[in-house]
Amino acid sequence: MNKIIVDGPVSAAGQTLIPVNRVSLRRWSTRAGSAFMGIKQPLAVIVVSLKTPRAFRTSGEEVPLEELIKEAPEIKEVLERALTGSA
Repeated sequence: MNKIIVDGPVSAAGQTLIPVNRVSLRRWSTRAGSAFMGIKQPLAVIVVSLKTPRAFRTSGEEVPLEELIKEAPEIKEVLERALTGSA
């Protein structure tokens, strides 16, 4: 299973950071039993500074916020709460 998740916003010094991560879960069975593996990888971060949100991939490349919202629609709700100060 692969899923993109949005972690809770972190605010400091007038800026809010919203981390976006990819979570991968794997399970397999053998005669000896079952094994599980999980990986959480940073995908992007949304920076809300002076109420202007910008998104960046972990490579440093700026990405259109709309593109990131298509990958993880829950970003929109988290971002709205961050912009209104109710995060």
